[in-house]
Order: sequence, then C-alpha cells, then structure tokens
Amino acid sequence: MLTAYTRSGQTLAKKLVNLRAELPQDAIWVDLNDPTDQERNWVKEQYGQELQFIEELGEIEASSRYYRDETGLHINLYFMALEDGRARNVNVAFTINNNRLFTLRTDELPEIRTFFFQCSKDATEFPAPADMLLGLVATRLGIMADIYEKLLAELDAVSGNIFKTKSRDLQAALESLARIEDINGKGRLGFMENKRAYSNLSRNTDIAVNAETMSEVLRDVDSLTNFSDFLADRTKFLMDAAIGVINIAHNRRINVFTVLSVVLMPPTLIASIYGMNFRHMPELEWLGGYPMAIVMMIAVAAGPIMFLRHKGWL
Repeated sequence: MLTAYTRSGQTLAKKLVNLRAELPQDAIWVDLNDPTDQERNWVKEQYGQELQFIEELGEIEASSRYYRDETGLHINLYFMALEDGRARNVNVAFTINNNRLFTLRTDELPEIRTFFFQCSKDATEFPAPADMLLGLVATRLGIMADIYEKLLAELDAVSGNIFKTKSRDLQAALESLARIEDINGKGRLGFMENKRAYSNLSRNTDIAVNAETMSEVLRDVDSLTNFSDFLADRTKFLMDAAIGVINIAHNRRINVFTVLSVVLMPPTLIASIYGMNFRHMPELEWLGGYPMAIVMMIAVAAGPIMFLRHKGWL
C-alpha cells in the first residue's frame, strides 16, 4: 500500500495512491506498507528515490541501519507490534532525501495512524522531514509508555498471586512473566536503536532538527530505558520466586515419601523376621505371639515419628 501526505495549510492531508499519476509532486511524506514492485517503481519515477529492499531491513549491524549515501540519509528502527498479547519487532526504514520523508515497512502500525491523526489537526510542530521522523518516534514512545503501564499492572497482579497460589497453579504465572519479559526485551532493543539513531541524525548538520524536540525525545528514551531495566529486574525476581515456591512444594512432597520410608522400615523388618519359614520359631506356637508382633511394629513405627517431630523435621 502506498500513501502520500501533503501539507494543507497547517495540517497534513492523506492520499491513498492507486495509480502512478496520483502521486503528488509536493508530497512531504511518502509511506510504503509492504509495497509491490510496481509501487516502488512509481516512487522512483516520480521522486527519483531508490528504496531499500524489504530483505535488507532485518540487518543488525550498525553500518546497515544508520548510513548515508547518494539516495539520502537512512535510519532503520524497530517498532513493536502486539498481536494477542505477543510482541514482535517490525523493522521500519526511514529515508530523508530532497526535503522529503520516506517510510518503508511490512506491517500496519498504530504509530502511523496516531501520528497522522495528530498532524491532521495541527502539523506546525513538524515543519521538516526530520521533525516528522522524531514525531513518529515520539508517538511510538507514548504508545510504549502505555504498554509498560499495563505490564506493570499485570506484574503487580502476578506478584500478589505467586505466594497465594498453589504450586500446581503457578504455570499461568510463569507464562505471564515470560510474556512480560519477552515484550520488555523487544521494547528495550527498540530503545537502544533510538539512542544510536539520534546520534547519527544529530551528526548530519545539513538536516534541520529541532534541538528541543530531540532533547525531549532522548529524555523519554532514557526514562523508558530505566523503567525497562527495573521491569526486567523485577520480572527476574518474581520468576525466581515462583520457581522457588514450586521447588519448596516439590521438596515437601519428596519429604513425605522419605518420612514414610523411614517410618515403615522397622515394622517391615519385624514382619520380615516373623515371615521366615523356619521350623523352630518359639513365638509361632505362643498364643500372644501375634499381638506381640503387632505391638512391636507399632512401637518401632512410633519411635521414628517422635524422633522426627522432636528434631522439627516433620
């Protein structure tokens, strides 16, 4: 899908492009969502802009994510997509060239819709392509902050249940903690990308960047990074605590079998002795032999129980 944005007074106007002739020459922002080869050719013919290939967006080395060449300044960033509570990072390529911003992505992202909604009311804060790039990132940070608020609330709920839930029911808590850490890890990777990208952007003196906006975004990135570290530490603590509760319950079950084996061993020995088929065993002919054996087995079973209780092991 190909979308072009143009200035309309103090706002941005959106235009879905279905034909080559519909591409406006005065577009300040061109957004390509999983474009076809034909749409890529339209952009090249209309604006003379070579775009990255989708396969190149996944490169992780810095030289492939932040660089400048004859086709403009290129910055690739991670944006998070949440589907059914599961997170994945979506690569978004930003290119600034000839006073125009190009974005290339493969998924629908709420940041694009939210940012345009803001600009459809007032776009005076984003006079240049670099400002629009920062505006998109600031929108992403706002959405990430909302996600982290929900994660913290979910973590508080899990924390309150870990020591109240039976060990066999802790699997749900462990799954929640693993999902929280997965989302947090992907978000933290995006924050690291942001810091590296801004240093690259600030070194290009020929691209106008609002220093105040840049500083504000960097402060937000730092605060969210610190919160991400806190969330990671707390998630790890709760996961260790949940595993500890499971291990304690497991040890208790093992302890029951250990005690039973210790308690039943002496009666088993007595029963084994009188179960031997020897001809001369005086107790076999004695009227009180059977009661005596029962009393002895009860006594030797009670002895270990009393000893273990005295030691506090039972």
